[in-house]
Amino acid sequence: MNDPRADGQPDPSGGLCPRCANVQVITSDRGSRFYRCRLSASDPRFPKYPPQPVVECAGFVAPGGA
Repeated sequence: MNDPRADGQPDPSGGLCPRCANVQVITSDRGSRFYRCRLSASDPRFPKYPPQPVVECAGFVAPGGA
């Protein structure tokens, strides 16, 4: 699941994470956006909140992809 901007497109500043099926977008009360990697719950190779932008990731899955 990704969190699109108002224009319906993923936020490009986050690299791959905003476009990944394994992401959970967390928005703070102040409006800050954090990308939580769901793979981190089962695989220690993936940090819970990876430093942004992520430009290469073995766990990247496009939305609707396998």
